[in-house]
Amino acid sequence: MKQNTSAGRIADRLREQIRRGALRPGDRVPSARQIARDDGVALATAMKVLTQLQRERLVRVVPGVGTVVRAREDGPELSRERIVRAAIAIADDEGLAALSMRAVATELGVATMSLYRHVPGKDELVLAMVDAVMNDSLATARPAMAQPAGWRARLERLARTHWELYTRHPWLAPALSMTRPQLSVSGMQHTEWGLAALIEAGFPPAAAMRTCVTFMAHVRGMAMSVESEREAERDTGMNSEEWMAAQEQRFAAVMPRFPMLARISEIADLDMSLDALFECGLACFLAGVEVQVRAFEAPSRRST
Repeated sequence: MKQNTSAGRIADRLREQIRRGALRPGDRVPSARQIARDDGVALATAMKVLTQLQRERLVRVVPGVGTVVRAREDGPELSRERIVRAAIAIADDEGLAALSMRAVATELGVATMSLYRHVPGKDELVLAMVDAVMNDSLATARPAMAQPAGWRARLERLARTHWELYTRHPWLAPALSMTRPQLSVSGMQHTEWGLAALIEAGFPPAAAMRTCVTFMAHVRGMAMSVESEREAERDTGMNSEEWMAAQEQRFAAVMPRFPMLARISEIADLDMSLDALFECGLACFLAGVEVQVRAFEAPSRRST
């Protein structure tokens, strides 16, 4: 970032405040909107400032809180666990594309080569990250999945657990594969829960496996947009609703050709957020499973 630009000057000021301790670890830094208002710059310029400070590992985004000053990693001796947690923090803040062994070493304040004594390379590191966040979810998911409930409630809990994981860790969905699944023991527990619910509902084993994978792929597919949407918001300084509002005139020019879209676009409170789309897809999928359950039950009813 050029220092003679508005963004460069604002970033310099915030760096100095962090260096002097005026902004301490955990303190909130000004939001993009506050920077834009106080410094008289465009919202996109303010977003560039915060993005640059994130890349320098000076600040991090905490969901529901905002952008806060990072605490320097001076913890215990280097270990696989510390490396994995540092990698997760980088990917959470900047996406999987920003993750490298060098970036993790910088985050931990160690030599890059020292990481290889604990993790063979980036591919193995990403797998360890996947297993770690999946394992984190087991603490809350296990009691919920153990409660007596029908197949529908159990599948719904599983889907919501996955959605929460994907929104907390936007890099997770792109890191997973449905056709070449990684060996994650913690992830396999999630699959086990899904299979148990479907087999309890009356699905034959092969159908249960296909349906379970399709079910989890649906949630992952919707979550694939989480990371790209957050990157777009950082780049443009606008959330999806604000971006759509800015494009309104362009869309209005072609809407007469699409009467159904034009009619629906007039709905004032139409919620097209990713959360709303997830809920819609989940309801449709569960309704489809219900139809299959009744189909599997029909032959047994006729035979009695």
